[in-house]
Amino acid sequence: MNHKPSPPNALPSRYSPPAPIFRGVAAGLRRLFLLLAMTASAIAQHHADTVVMFRPGTGPGIGRQPAYFPNNVLGFPDTSARPTVPSVNPAQILSLGLGGEIVLGFRTPIVDRAGADFTVFENAFHYNLGGKQRTFAEPATVAVSRDGVSFVEFPFDSATLVGCAGITPTDGRANPLDPAQSGGDHFDLSDVGMDSVRFIRLRDATAIVINNPNHPFWDPTLTSFDLDAVVAIHAATPNDTNITGTPQPALALRFGTGGEARVTFGIRQEAHVRVAIWNRLGQQVRQLADRRLSAGEHSISLATDSLPLGVWFLSLEEEGRIAATLPFAVAR
Repeated sequence: MNHKPSPPNALPSRYSPPAPIFRGVAAGLRRLFLLLAMTASAIAQHHADTVVMFRPGTGPGIGRQPAYFPNNVLGFPDTSARPTVPSVNPAQILSLGLGGEIVLGFRTPIVDRAGADFTVFENAFHYNLGGKQRTFAEPATVAVSRDGVSFVEFPFDSATLVGCAGITPTDGRANPLDPAQSGGDHFDLSDVGMDSVRFIRLRDATAIVINNPNHPFWDPTLTSFDLDAVVAIHAATPNDTNITGTPQPALALRFGTGGEARVTFGIRQEAHVRVAIWNRLGQQVRQLADRRLSAGEHSISLATDSLPLGVWFLSLEEEGRIAATLPFAVAR
């Protein structure tokens, strides 16, 4: 799913994207399911892996073509980016457009620990004008959520843009999990009273600058926020639990024969439950369940032959809130 390059230099294993977990089915089956994430014990992943929603704004649409999107905003930042030479590769960046917004999902929750917890990378850059260094900045506001429904926005200063993303250039040569070297704009969950999140919303705020010629970041060539990547500095480990100390709900695929699979999941208390399949553009393609269920483990049949080849996402919602997600791929 992620075709962006890995960061330069060998990183410790905890910094590397997790290797997919392969589960084969018996020889002779027409389809093989590659399970990218089966349980909460999967290796921690440090980058966004899902585009939950994208609403483009006005203006240039760099990187929106299917050949690039959504892979260009998933994974680590462009390794060719430099503080004075930004990435302009549509395979690496996505222009939100003026007033546009995007919501990214993380299979592995971002957790609050000492210091910054995640970094937003954009293609801001430094340049000289009249012997003074200036920064070309196209800002976006940043909000976070545990459930993908209720978001809390980081406070920001419209005059200085402190608290926005898109202000600090990226250095693609550095470890993207080292905020002292990587560049990008860093955010601490404790600043908004959150101890873990799985969704990040970025909303273009370039109008704050472009509509005010007296703004210190004003530039007549500003267009909109160009997203490169969002990286979790502090990703949950297998021993972490969610905010209440309760393990995340289980969601898994179990295979049978004859092109059938079983979606299994558990809920801790009676609730209205929705189970659905989504594509990588954040569009729902199938609803498997939408009803009230008792506490305990449940199972739903999934006809695998009817799914085209590609990467898909299962979602489990309880009372309108996302409780668990599971990426998987279908291949012959």
